[in-house]
Amino acid sequence: MSSTGAKPRVGALPASRRRAVHWIATGTWVTGAVWLVFKYFVRVPDEFGFDNPHPMQQWWLIAHAIVSVFAVWMFGVLWPGHVIRGWKSHLRRPTGGTLFGITAWLALTGLALYYVGNDDWRSWVAILHWAVGLGAIVAFLLHRRHAPRA
Repeated sequence: MSSTGAKPRVGALPASRRRAVHWIATGTWVTGAVWLVFKYFVRVPDEFGFDNPHPMQQWWLIAHAIVSVFAVWMFGVLWPGHVIRGWKSHLRRPTGGTLFGITAWLALTGLALYYVGNDDWRSWVAILHWAVGLGAIVAFLLHRRHAPRA
């Protein structure tokens, strides 16, 4: 029982953990999205007039990788108390299952981007990673929106 006498919701996150999830998810999404902008739209001409990658492009990718480590760690933190309990209680299975699948996909394809040696395969993995990653915010917001209210 909480201090108000209300029974806590199954799988509900404490406010501090919920804020951490929101910050990490936002940081992961923003750093990835900004990297995409730099990758495809921000170019720097050299002295011969050729377009080159902007120097910040690499730093946005590094920032994305660092924040993504925290995202995978947070997923592990959420697993026993939030994911498993929510699944067993049949709460928000469609949005939670989708979010789980997206998170697993992004973790696996992100890992593959480091280890796939073939440039053709790597370019396809990259597109599949960022295409799903851009849409992940929708799944996250839908899952959050369908949270039962206290």
